[in-house]
Amino acid sequence: MNGSVKTDMSLLMVVLFDGSYLEDIILGLTSISGGRVTMIDALSGSENLSQAIPLFAEFTGMGGRQFCKIVFTCAPERNSAERLLEILEEGGIDFTGSSLGEIYEIPLGQAVILEE
Repeated sequence: MNGSVKTDMSLLMVVLFDGSYLEDIILGLTSISGGRVTMIDALSGSENLSQAIPLFAEFTGMGGRQFCKIVFTCAPERNSAERLLEILEEGGIDFTGSSLGEIYEIPLGQAVILEE
């Protein structure tokens, strides 16, 4: 495997709270990154709280499993979050101002990309 150092890249991360949009998010990130997308299961803040203090979960109705996934990729250019929002809008999904999740773009000074 060869490795090359890339500059002006960004880490694009989506914290998703609604499972019905998971495929759309993965497709959008795949189109931006060229196919290298990673997904992990996560816990929402309320789920963390309900596990730490079960009595609190009973009073506030926060018990039970809630959907939370983190999907991320290394994007080859900056402003990829805006591009992802455009892709989602083209598919009829308005991610802004909703409780579907959060999108973060973190600039990377350098990234080592391994190619097979």
